[in-house]
Formats: sequence, structure tokens, C-alpha cells
Amino acid sequence: MPQERLDLLKLPKPVRGPINDLVRALNAASTREDIEREGTLEIALILGLETAKKLKPADIEALYMIFDDAVQERLQRLPAEE
Repeated sequence: MPQERLDLLKLPKPVRGPINDLVRALNAASTREDIEREGTLEIALILGLETAKKLKPADIEALYMIFDDAVQERLQRLPAEE
């Protein structure tokens, strides 16, 4: 999952907590709807961080890619889990 990739980023503690919460929620999602909802929440959080200029542009881009990859991976694994 994305945790290993997230650990490579030097995210400030106030940002790391909400990001880790989203990772846990994505990992716990069990339906397509839940996974897609988590993806939407992740994008909203990252957009908020970007708008508030809380992170460097490279970190924002990395977060978008990490979470997009994680959501796609979870969606692809659904048929095998059902």
C-alpha cells in the first residue's frame, strides 16, 4: 500500500496524521463505493493542503500519485476479494 511511499516524504506531523487516517480508511474500504469515496476524500485533503501551501509542490504531486495508485490498486483487487 501507499504507506511505504508516504514514509519517503518528509511530511510535517500535523499533515501526517490526517494522511495516515486516510490510508487506514482506504485499507478498510471493502466496496467499490467505499473505495471511490475514500479516493474523493483523499483528493479533497490534498487539494486543501495545496491551496493552503502547506507542502512543497513536489510533495503535493507525490501525494496525488500515491493515493491515485492506491485507489486504483484497491479497485483492481475487488473482483478477487468478492
